[in-house]
Amino acid sequence: MLTEKESNNLILQSLPQCSKEVLKKLYEYYQLIEQENSKYNLTGFYNEKLLKEAIIESILIFLDIEKNICNLTNKSVLDIGSGAGFPILPYFIYKQDFSLTIYEPQSKRVNFLNLVKNELKLKNIDIQKIRAEDSNQIECFDFISARAVSELKNLLEISHHLLKINGIACFLKSNKYQQEIANSNFIVNKLNINLKTKILPIYFNIENVLIFHQKLIKTAPGFPRKWSLIIKNNLKNN
Repeated sequence: MLTEKESNNLILQSLPQCSKEVLKKLYEYYQLIEQENSKYNLTGFYNEKLLKEAIIESILIFLDIEKNICNLTNKSVLDIGSGAGFPILPYFIYKQDFSLTIYEPQSKRVNFLNLVKNELKLKNIDIQKIRAEDSNQIECFDFISARAVSELKNLLEISHHLLKINGIACFLKSNKYQQEIANSNFIVNKLNINLKTKILPIYFNIENVLIFHQKLIKTAPGFPRKWSLIIKNNLKNN
């Protein structure tokens, strides 16, 4: 496990403007992940890789999002399938000027996220044990994010009804994003979605791509479908 001094030095290399209070909270978050990882597989990241490629990179990604896609100040934000909290929770710790809701269906991960919330005394954060397609928070969110929780075509469908008109959904993907976009033709046409992409800098080792869209019309009747139907046939024109 990294020491607090090692953690601070690594964070400040990428985020020199980080305050002492935020540095402390990010280290506490890092420690909680390491502690949980020793009990069960919360995340595949450990030690320096955890701090750099999960925590710091998440913050850098959202700084780019705020600069180029959507200003989150005073916005209502939803993150789907957060797991250990990536990418939204590190950024929320870094910049707590928006309200955050997290949907996470797995009990262990929900318990962990609540532990982080309580230990770091985070405000304006709501953690729910629920799947996005089962949520009734219709058109409640200004911005929706997700990272590697499912294929793009699935994320588009399960999030659309939750997004406000003119809200933005933004999904973090890898270098296979073009195939995922091609696989999304059915749901893109059904929901009249205009996808855009932004290739991010390689902050450490991984090439990340943002795929995003702005919701311009209400979600079509009958969507989202049950999860079993979503994963079965939205590659097909039916």
